[in-house]
Amino acid sequence: MSLSIQLIRREDFETRCLYALVGAGAMALFAGMARQVMRLPVDPGYFALMGAALAAVKPLPAFNALVRTAVVLLPSIAFLFLGLPSPWNYALAGATAAGVLAWRGHGREGRGSSTQVALSAGAAAVTTVVGLYVQDVMDARFLPARGYFPLLVDYAVVALFWSIGTLPANLAVDVDAVATRGLRLEATLTGEVRGLVTRALGLYRQSQAEARKLATGKGREKLQGVLGKLAQDAFSLAEAQTVLEAQLSSASQGSVDSQVQELRKRAADAQDGVARRQLERAAASLGEELNHLDALSRKRERLFAQLHAQVALLERARVCFIGAQASSPLDGGDRAQALADKLSALDLESSSTESLPLPQRAPAARS
Repeated sequence: MSLSIQLIRREDFETRCLYALVGAGAMALFAGMARQVMRLPVDPGYFALMGAALAAVKPLPAFNALVRTAVVLLPSIAFLFLGLPSPWNYALAGATAAGVLAWRGHGREGRGSSTQVALSAGAAAVTTVVGLYVQDVMDARFLPARGYFPLLVDYAVVALFWSIGTLPANLAVDVDAVATRGLRLEATLTGEVRGLVTRALGLYRQSQAEARKLATGKGREKLQGVLGKLAQDAFSLAEAQTVLEAQLSSASQGSVDSQVQELRKRAADAQDGVARRQLERAAASLGEELNHLDALSRKRERLFAQLHAQVALLERARVCFIGAQASSPLDGGDRAQALADKLSALDLESSSTESLPLPQRAPAARS
């Protein structure tokens, strides 16, 4: 298996960077007023990080207060209690905020994986320090010493570099390309189809974990290949279902049907022969489109049923492992070969059933 890395929910990452800039800009205005009116020194590194993190996190409602409190208080530990020298304190603060974001502040169901949290924390630690260095260079060479504009630039630079460091929160990293594809697909789906993909991904991982317990050899390689094919087929069906759903949602079958009826009525009421024929041709053309929509609707039902059947096949594969371990007298290699052959036969049987043609609807009658 080769390492596979996929970017998931790219729009979330782009929005996060924008929100981080907005949050840091608001904090820069607050810092400017605090310095000008109350003569209070405001640390640009910490407050830029705090403003960026508060605006960038997108926790679920159940964890909203927890996550937002964490991104404010936890980074302050590096400044108030640990006494770390600069830039280590800023690196730790940026890493902590990014780790919290990857854990519960990414806006998706469930927690971020340990890999996502670790990579986000490490990357943000580096980019935060780089951002502070860029800020120092800009202050020394290009920006005036006082005013709101240099503050806005300073805070924006720190926020931008820190938000770039949160990119690993949107990466699906796995040594298994099939599992990575499932993770990427899961992040783009909603509703029941997403639940089926999640179930298929979980069953695939469980089955692969059981397969790795068997003796190495051609039998195990074939078994792992069969399991990968079962999962890939489930993911392909989910993708096809999603595309078809989008096509059908863009056209209302009931609306097309009402237009056909309206055109036929107008054709029947028309006094001019040429106008009547044009209306009849328009009604016939829309009638063919209605047949096409009807065929797509029935195809969607079939794809959904096939997706359910494919997930059930993965469930059956997992059950086969349990049964084989309990009753098979074969050794690991032979058992893997037997399981691979059995699952291949089940997949072939399922494919032959799914390949039946769709029943055709009678063509629309012409008036």
